[in-house]
Amino acid sequence: MSFKRILVAVDDSSSAPKVFQHALNTAIHEGAALRIFHCTTMQRVSEAVPLMGTGIGIDLSSSKMMFELQQEHLKKETDRVEKMLQTYCKQAEEKGVSVSSESKFGDPGSWICDIARSWEADLIVLGRRGNRGLKEVFLGSVSNYVLHQASCSVMVIQGHLPEDEEV
Repeated sequence: MSFKRILVAVDDSSSAPKVFQHALNTAIHEGAALRIFHCTTMQRVSEAVPLMGTGIGIDLSSSKMMFELQQEHLKKETDRVEKMLQTYCKQAEEKGVSVSSESKFGDPGSWICDIARSWEADLIVLGRRGNRGLKEVFLGSVSNYVLHQASCSVMVIQGHLPEDEEV
């Protein structure tokens, strides 16, 4: 099987460089184009902005302040992600790989599948954090979703297993 378009999904985990390297090596070997994708979840944005208000009724001044804080955090997050994607793009360009990048806000699994479909990717490369049991049920599994919904081949790079589950 030959791959001509590889979509690699990177996140903020410590295994992201490993995932990117696998995708880059595959793109070099196959002579394929590479698209690097990052998705920021709204959960990540809301975790960075503290809850405010009096706790009694609706505090409009707090709502405005909360909105402004969220906007400020979104801007910082967007800038941070752009720098990260530029770093990955530069590495691919240095290896002679045709590369582009994209970032979105929302649900990573559905965005990965949508972008792969619209870009006509032959292969999706993404990581797996190793969550198991209830943690995987409650946090969800992007890799599991993509494996079952993608319209192309999927390569899942195993991340680090939680310490209590390492073999």
